[in-house]
Amino acid sequence: MKQRLIVFLVLLLILSLCACGNRYRINIAGGADLVISCPKTAKAGETVIVETKCVTDGWVEVSASGAEVTAVQEDVFQFVMPKQNVDVRVLFAWDDMS
Repeated sequence: MKQRLIVFLVLLLILSLCACGNRYRINIAGGADLVISCPKTAKAGETVIVETKCVTDGWVEVSASGAEVTAVQEDVFQFVMPKQNVDVRVLFAWDDMS
């Protein structure tokens, strides 16, 4: 009985590890104070949405390692998750309208 329970637990552990094996991490590597929402993981090929704080005296730029980021709105950015972990960086720059 004990052996069956151990085998069952090991199989359950293996299945749970396989279920998330194709997800990759998304790390906020810079500008975390500007990020309102960003998922922590995504599958390769999924569209990842990064929402930032709206700024009035400048602009926000978002970059992601291994992916091309496009602006959807002034404060919403997206990229397609590559087959690797991604570092997201958010940069604020002042408008130089003097």
